Amino acid sequence: MFKKSSRTKNIRRKIEVTDEEPTEEVIIKKTLTSTEKKKKKDTKKSVLSFGDEEEGDVEEFQVKKTKASRTVKLQLPSDLNPLETLETEQTSTSYYDADSLQKLRQETPSLPKSVKSTIAADDALLHEKFPTTMNATIDGVGIPDAGAILAAKKKREQMRKGFTGQEEEEGFISLNDTEEDKSGSRLMREEDDLADDGEAEFEKYVGDKFSLDKKAAKTQEKERREGVRELIEEAEEDNDNQSEDMERWEEDMMKFGGAKTVPIHHDPYTPPHNYRQAQIPDAVTLPNLSDIMNLLTITTQHVSESMNNYKSNLEESLKTIENSNIVEADLTKEIDKGSERYNYFQDLAQYVNDLGELLDAKFPDLEKLELEVHDIIATRTEVATARRYQNNLDDLCMFADIPTSQFDEDMDEPDVDEFGRVRELRNSESARQRRRNERKQRIEKQAGFNDLTSDESVREQGLWTDDEMTEDYETQKDSKIEIIQTEKLDGIMSDVADEFKSLRTVKDKFEAWKLQYFDDYQKAYGSLSLPGAFEFYVRSELVSWDPFSNPIDFDTMQWHSILSEYGVSAEHEDPDIEMLNKVVEKSMVKKIKSMLDTLNAASSKEMRYAAQVVEQVSYYVDTHEKAYMDLAADIVQVLEKQITRLAEIVESCILKSDLQPEAVEAKHRFFWSVCKYLKAFMVWRRHLPKLQLDRLGDLVMYKIISPLLKPESYPTDLHLQNEAMLLLSHLKK
Repeated sequence: MFKKSSRTKNIRRKIEVTDEEPTEEVIIKKTLTSTEKKKKKDTKKSVLSFGDEEEGDVEEFQVKKTKASRTVKLQLPSDLNPLETLETEQTSTSYYDADSLQKLRQETPSLPKSVKSTIAADDALLHEKFPTTMNATIDGVGIPDAGAILAAKKKREQMRKGFTGQEEEEGFISLNDTEEDKSGSRLMREEDDLADDGEAEFEKYVGDKFSLDKKAAKTQEKERREGVRELIEEAEEDNDNQSEDMERWEEDMMKFGGAKTVPIHHDPYTPPHNYRQAQIPDAVTLPNLSDIMNLLTITTQHVSESMNNYKSNLEESLKTIENSNIVEADLTKEIDKGSERYNYFQDLAQYVNDLGELLDAKFPDLEKLELEVHDIIATRTEVATARRYQNNLDDLCMFADIPTSQFDEDMDEPDVDEFGRVRELRNSESARQRRRNERKQRIEKQAGFNDLTSDESVREQGLWTDDEMTEDYETQKDSKIEIIQTEKLDGIMSDVADEFKSLRTVKDKFEAWKLQYFDDYQKAYGSLSLPGAFEFYVRSELVSWDPFSNPIDFDTMQWHSILSEYGVSAEHEDPDIEMLNKVVEKSMVKKIKSMLDTLNAASSKEMRYAAQVVEQVSYYVDTHEKAYMDLAADIVQVLEKQITRLAEIVESCILKSDLQPEAVEAKHRFFWSVCKYLKAFMVWRRHLPKLQLDRLGDLVMYKIISPLLKPESYPTDLHLQNEAMLLLSHLKK
């Protein structure tokens, strides 16, 4: 609804005329666009507000006007009309001096009483509005002149239309001549509301301002009509929502503006005033059946594609869910497996620690047993080696002179016991004779010697090892070894728990590690570290083993059968060869080295058995590896040690001349005894380095045999020399 201002609005009013005057119906058509309306609203502040107009609406209304309303003339005497005088003066000159202004004030006619009363009542307000003019000294007059009033009204009209004047423009008169800020507040003060009360009455009396110029008057009239027409249009748009009082008020305002509305006849068949015809859609041809079917087909295809997409998305979602479930199950398995793995390795670590403590405690006892067996076997070797050396020394004394410094005892001063008996010297003539008789008795016991000729008998006696021991020794040896294998070895393992008692239980424990966690087993190099755990049990089994007298194949041993099954399963069908190789390297090679001092180099049988053992080691340990090369070097050292002792004696002796048949026989026996070393070296050609083996052959040939042979004096020596050279050539092939 409209809200009327408290002050009387300065609305142009039409001088009322009688209805009997001839009227003329004028039809005004106006097309209002949103742009024009917006411009009007921005440029002109209307007193009435009827809302926004619809864009592009075309409205048509009729206004009946009288002829008198077309041309409105102010009914004032010509002598009282200040406009003509003002216009004339303004056109003549734009300069005002004090005399001209005084003359203008004197010529200004007096106004009616109603106007004077209004002006008198508002004298104080006029003084405020026009301080420069009102405060001037004017004889008998206290109101502004007509020029000031008209200029103020002109300024107000321009402001109403939305025009703002500039002080620099010609003819601009400021409504407030004070020096206050021109961009002050737009809020209305109470004194401003009171100041306009007289203006409305003044306009009723004299009407709106009119220009004496016809062209300007027509322009003003046109603008006035457009403003009234706009008010009418805005009012008609909201006519349905207005009250009767508001309609009457609007009609009065329209009458004051000089426009009359057409009386409304209530015709029931007449469309409402604000009726707008509905837009009828254009006729559209109906599509044919084929187009509709094509459209349906396309739509069906789109729906099918959408369904297929939805199905594919659903399948992918289901697959994603299934994969997620699988991943979850795998993660659960991994977690369980990780927990199980952690617990297993905790138990395994504890087991390894306990096993290490066991081995540290039991290895010294096992080494003591091995030392006892070694002493038993070494006793036989020492007896056989010493007997052979003494026999060779006895034969050498028969055809050569040996310095007494080479003997182990003092030959000059015989030993006398506490009873005054002289102890028989080992290298005395009586001792040598006694040893010859004992040797002859042992030879008679050997089968085959009696059927040979003298030369053949001498040759066989020289090649004879002569290492047979008495029956008492063999009996005591067997009983001691049996006690070690049974009672003493069982005593060591008596306080050991079942999980550490045998090689099989320990093997099963570590085998589970390889089968269940193969990757961890590989990363920890289990095949290289486990032989240290198995060494104790392997050496316990071989504590009484004599590798040079009782040869046994490695694959027939119990430890080999157990460890060859290590790691064999459905996934790993082959045994852990690397682990077996390391067991042979750490356990078997160490055992063989510890027994090398029991090897009799003059025994063909022991040399052959030793070569077999070393050959089996070569199946598990490469000949270029350090373990094998160290074993070969130790064997060469043992052989060289037994030969060097005899070579030193031969080097210091002096051969006798004119040998007796008995001395010649002793010389031949000594030759064949030394040649036996060359024959024994033949079995080492594939197992020992060639340079080392050739050096041993040269030592026998050129340090022992060659110095004793004189082919120029004894023709038989030439035959012996050829035999020796033949054996040496076979050895060096």
